[in-house]
Amino acid sequence: MLPLCVEDEKQMMLDAAYLQKLVLLLFGAVISGFGIPYVLKRIDNRKLREQKLFEAELSRQSKLIDAQSTLLDEITRILWKWRYLAKGVVYYGARGDQERYDAARVNYEDTVWGLLDEFRTEISRSRRLVSEAAFKNLDLLYRYVVHDLDQKVSNLVSGDMIDQVGCKQLADRFSDEVSAKLDDAIFELASELRLTSRSLAP
Repeated sequence: MLPLCVEDEKQMMLDAAYLQKLVLLLFGAVISGFGIPYVLKRIDNRKLREQKLFEAELSRQSKLIDAQSTLLDEITRILWKWRYLAKGVVYYGARGDQERYDAARVNYEDTVWGLLDEFRTEISRSRRLVSEAAFKNLDLLYRYVVHDLDQKVSNLVSGDMIDQVGCKQLADRFSDEVSAKLDDAIFELASELRLTSRSLAP
């Protein structure tokens, strides 16, 4: 076998280097053609999943805020309806207005159980919408309304004659204490839920 001349060796080295560069170029083209789009597609899919999770969380938060707002509105409606029914009884009783007292008493007796049932139902519903502390505060408010005030109104209306003194004392208590206590409890719940103008301010 004849030894290769220097020129031939150089040519073979150039051919090998050229071939190596050509293989690298083809490999780069394959990676660019298939690899980069694959990586970009995975990135897009991940971003899409993250966007869907973000949108689902926003939707969940929006539904929660709507439910909390409805809860606050319902509790406010129930408490003030109850307050005016009860106050009507003791107000007319304190004045000795038998006809209006009797009408207020009948209206109260016909309505109070439904209102107290609604109030208790809303408190139970609140447990999944508010903190445990807020739930306990609502439960204490329920006890105040039912076991303190409603009990006293019920005792007054159970007699045959108007107890004007008892009605006057309870009417004053409604004016001096009950209204403020209801307002404070409703505002405290609204603050807990961040549904006040103060909590919305920047």
